[in-house]
Amino acid sequence: MKIFLLIALILIAFLQADTPSKMYQLYQKGEYAVSCNLGLQHLKEFESNEAYISIYAFSCLKADQIDRLTTPIMILVQSSEARANASYFSMLVMQKKLLVQSLYDNYSLKSLKFPTSSHLLSKVFALYCNNPQSENSIKEYNDLTNTHVTYKLYPTQINGQKTIAIDEYYDKILTLHHVY
Repeated sequence: MKIFLLIALILIAFLQADTPSKMYQLYQKGEYAVSCNLGLQHLKEFESNEAYISIYAFSCLKADQIDRLTTPIMILVQSSEARANASYFSMLVMQKKLLVQSLYDNYSLKSLKFPTSSHLLSKVFALYCNNPQSENSIKEYNDLTNTHVTYKLYPTQINGQKTIAIDEYYDKILTLHHVY
């Protein structure tokens, strides 16, 4: 019985030690939601490992799980790269929150100046700030770098929680649907 318990403990330790590499492999395969969920399950075990936290955060970002970035923002403080990642995640969380506030509460973002990035949420945030289209419930924007790409931004609810959705179109064909 003691041998069985010892083998079980060694197996558990081995599987936990392999969690960061498994997350990275999932991320490389494009299985972002699975990697994000795995990272969330083991977050406490690896919270001092900034590489692990960054993989977790980028997985959640790619899986459109923006709200899960708040914990990594607080943890990523030790290295210069980690702080840069935390700043990037903070910007995206803030942009999402401001879009939700604006769409539901008619809060004007016209006067705000924010850094932007190539992330879809950030692109649409910048387009919205320049042209909020207050009269429309669904906001439509053309991509500034690719004339074939357009976006639709609109409020939506998931389980009673108010949030936003962005649909990406290529030549008027829906290619990606994001709910943040």
